[in-house]
Parts: sequence; structure tokens; C-alpha cells
Amino acid sequence: MRNAQRLKAHPVLVAAAAALLVMPITATSTVTAQAASVKPSASVLKKSNSYYRKHAEKLGKKYKLVYDAQTGLKKNGKATVWVKTSDKNLKKSVQLAMDYWNHKLGKKEFTKGSKKHHTFTFSVSHAKASKSDNSDAWWTPATKKVQIRWSYYKAAKQNIAQRMSSSLQTAFDKKYSDTIVNTAKKNLAKENISPSSNAYSDELDQEEAKVAHNMSAFKTVSQKLTAIDKSVAAQGRMYEYASTVAHEFGHTMGLDHSPSTKDLMYYQSGTNKVYSYKQVTKNMKKYNPVTATDKARAKLALKIYVAAR
Repeated sequence: MRNAQRLKAHPVLVAAAAALLVMPITATSTVTAQAASVKPSASVLKKSNSYYRKHAEKLGKKYKLVYDAQTGLKKNGKATVWVKTSDKNLKKSVQLAMDYWNHKLGKKEFTKGSKKHHTFTFSVSHAKASKSDNSDAWWTPATKKVQIRWSYYKAAKQNIAQRMSSSLQTAFDKKYSDTIVNTAKKNLAKENISPSSNAYSDELDQEEAKVAHNMSAFKTVSQKLTAIDKSVAAQGRMYEYASTVAHEFGHTMGLDHSPSTKDLMYYQSGTNKVYSYKQVTKNMKKYNPVTATDKARAKLALKIYVAAR
């Protein structure tokens, strides 16, 4: 994702995010070690409420929890979301985000609410991005709102379509380019068109186009390119924003950013799978970006929240 600061209530994260952005590649082993330390063990998740109340501050520091971000939860630790948007695909993204967490947590942590009955709101923001605020999405505890930036959302579909189409075309060219050129040259030779002819270059281009268009592989790619424009790019964006929204829902439970790039709660969470035609149309139906570390941290954050009530 494009965002360098998702949790608005804590500006200090900007500096932390900036530090990560300039971190040298050689620091990978350090990041991995840190990531392991923010996953609560099974024994930590089995402590008593009195233990959680007594050690809340210590646990928060160790596992990167932000308790004052938990303003959108009921006393039982669950949340009811008013999905305030008319965009059908965005609604699907929000539902997927809830499903991701509910499935991993083994309970209905997030359910859809209404204007009258909700604990926090999901909506879009039409605010323009700036140098100081270029987030694609954010959670604001004070107003109990998860929002995504509409301009980024609208642009995401075209971006996915371009990258997905380019990937298919590149793969086709890499596999069949030599075959197409050689076949075209042979065809021109049969017609006694010499390479020394002034019009040879144009003739070759035209013949290559004919050869390509007669290939079944070309027809398959063409069908996929049409499908991308009609529906697949929108489907890819649906999955992309499902992860984006799920990340923000993680903040509503009190999760700060994870130092591991593998986690949904990493400050730039996302997946390149949304740019793959095959992944989007076949494999992502079973995709869930919530990792074991995300799950364990969420369980701990919710246990501490409930214990304090």
C-alpha cells in the first residue's frame, strides 16, 4: 500500500515509518528478529484478566499495542461497522476485510451495522493528498472513522489494469516473439519478398501481425485483456482494498504497525498478487493477508481491552 502513516492518533509513527523507508537492505535479518518478538506466545494468550490489567503497559510496549486506538469497540471487544458508501465493489472489500479477521480470530469480531447502530464508521474521504498527508487509508480514534482516499481508490483500477495487461503481453512476447518473427520471415521468403527490399520492414511488421493473430495463444491473451478491462481489474482492486481496510481494522483493535514485511499490519502492507490475472481470477478467493502474528497480537489486544472493562 502507499501509506506511510495509517494511525492518525499517533504522529510519532511518521518518524518510525520514515526510518523504515531509508533502512538499508542489509537490515533484513534485524527486521526478521524484531518481527518474531512481537508475536505473543500461546501462554501469554492464556493469562487471567487480572494479569492483563496489571501488565497492560508492559505488554503494550512489547507487542506494539495502542490502547487509546480502541475507541470503536464494544465492552465485549467486538465492533459493529456502518459501511457508509454506495460503491458496490468497495462494500465487497469491506466485507472481505471483516471476513479475513473473523475467520482468523474464529469469531465474528466485526459485523455490519447501520446508521443508528454502529461502533465505528467506514467511509470515503474526498480530501486531496498532500506532502504531509498522502495516506491511502486511515483510522481516526477520536471520530471513530476508518476512511479511504477516494482519488487513490479510483486510480487503483486503472493502475491494476495497466500492470496486469503489461504482464500478460510481456509474457506472450517472451514466449512467442522468436517464433512469430521466424515464421513471418519464412512466409515473406515464399512470396519472394527480399530483405533488401525498401518495403521489407513494413512487410515484415504486417506479416508478424498476421502470424500472431492466427495463433490460439494470441486469441487467449486478447480475451484476457478484454476481461481485464471489463471486470478483472475491478476484482483486483477489490482484493487490494480488502487488505487496506483489514489493515485499518487491525488498528481499531489496538494494533500498531508490525516491523515484519510479511504481516498485514506492516506499515506498507499489500500484495503483488492483485496485479496477476491468474491470481485474481483463480487463487485469491482463498487468500487471507492476516498472518499468525497479526492474529496473536489482535487476540492479546482484545483480551487486554475486555479485561480493563
